[in-house]
Amino acid sequence: MKMKLRRYLASVLIPCLLIGALILPISCEMNGDGMHLETPNGPPIVDFIRLADPATSDSLIVSATLGTGIVLMGKNLGGTREIWFNDQKAIGLNPTWVTNRTVFVSVPSNAPDEITDKMYVIDANGNTLEYPFVVAIPPPVLNSARNEWPQEGENLVINGNYFFEPLTVTFTGGVVGEIVSVSQSRVEVTVPDGATEGPITLETNFGEAESTFHIWDSRNIILNFDDKVANGWRIGLREESDGPIDGKYLVVRGNIAANQRDEGPGSPAESPLCMQYWGGPDGRTENFFPLYPNSYREYVVKFEAKIKKWYGGYLNLCLSTPTHSGNNQEIWSNSINARGIWGPWATSNTEVTTNDQWITVVIPLTEFQYFMGAPSNVEYTPGQRFVETAAGSFSTWLLGSPENNGNEVEFYIDNIRFVTL
Repeated sequence: MKMKLRRYLASVLIPCLLIGALILPISCEMNGDGMHLETPNGPPIVDFIRLADPATSDSLIVSATLGTGIVLMGKNLGGTREIWFNDQKAIGLNPTWVTNRTVFVSVPSNAPDEITDKMYVIDANGNTLEYPFVVAIPPPVLNSARNEWPQEGENLVINGNYFFEPLTVTFTGGVVGEIVSVSQSRVEVTVPDGATEGPITLETNFGEAESTFHIWDSRNIILNFDDKVANGWRIGLREESDGPIDGKYLVVRGNIAANQRDEGPGSPAESPLCMQYWGGPDGRTENFFPLYPNSYREYVVKFEAKIKKWYGGYLNLCLSTPTHSGNNQEIWSNSINARGIWGPWATSNTEVTTNDQWITVVIPLTEFQYFMGAPSNVEYTPGQRFVETAAGSFSTWLLGSPENNGNEVEFYIDNIRFVTL
């Protein structure tokens, strides 16, 4: 027992003596977790601060954004127990990363309520070192809205980042909505009387941003299923009885079998599985978006959707030339025309619903590809470059997948449009 004790003491004391001899005349102690702590010889001193990323370790900084890892370089830092940035305490200060010469820490992810532009280093003796340091907080970023066509009594839900109170949301029309709830990445706001179609502006103490999305967006709608309707062999099924957005909507409904590729009833039936809009018969000779190199990369397909129940099967979104000449929309194969797919159930591999609410779906044109293979195969094979001139006709077709077993699928679509990101 004595021999084991001597070996244990030696294993503790020798490293302490070596550190003291090679670095500073300091002592070693251990915390309750058995970690070695360096005892400073005086109050903490910060000489400079650098980024924690080794690739940028030679860059000295006086400011950093939320959540950034940094390293304090100085003297007598071994006693550091807390670090505050403005009025926010750094979480998870690990003794393993605290020495007399360095402290690794992350800037808090929360925005301060009171801004002092200082960092506060507090040691075990209660000494506090104030050091100039600015936490740079970006202006808000607006990514999307849950539903760009909010209905009467429905709040607008905005997704993004850097949403810090106090904040205001101003609608086109110059009216301000009442804030219902706020998190850093989500804001819910009432839609005030007097709000009109267009973007919204969200402002915080750290800046403001205008949305690229529009509320009640009517830009470049190609199908609203009221006065802009399908005109091909399958014109789709339209209804308006289940909480419509603004009139009729497209219905996708059926008991879908595994790998089913049924177009539905015969031409020109109101098929609940297939809808075809052909530009030529409708007089369309132009594309859905301007023609210049790579213009499609700046555009998305948007529509509102209400999902009653959906498990298995994918909605195929098929593009064709504006005049729809000589290719039969390529619904059976797409070696000529690009195709996108939409199947939100696949993320969780379980039945999905929007709980009787409308949502806005966004599919970038960069996700439309060629050479998908057999219609029931939803795996893409890289191939032909997107042909920008072949985007003036549009069809949808619900194809079964191996997950289907005759189960019922039902969802609605409205206001199909091509708009910029």
